[in-house]
Amino acid sequence: MNIPIELSIRAINCGIFIAKDTTMTKLIRRIQRCDGHTPCFRTDFRDSCQETCDTCEWADDCKNALVAHWKR
Repeated sequence: MNIPIELSIRAINCGIFIAKDTTMTKLIRRIQRCDGHTPCFRTDFRDSCQETCDTCEWADDCKNALVAHWKR
């Protein structure tokens, strides 16, 4: 998967090394940790998360991601 350039630049500014096999999900969690937030992007926490795009920049991408059939 190609990581968007804006996300790559942000990761580099946080001092995060981007390996060849780094996924966007893992990278966003590392950026969340760097920013002092809980690294919760696309974890089970999203089922009860009350964040909106006004309070969390990742909320829309996180909550609108595919969910496994057994978890619906």
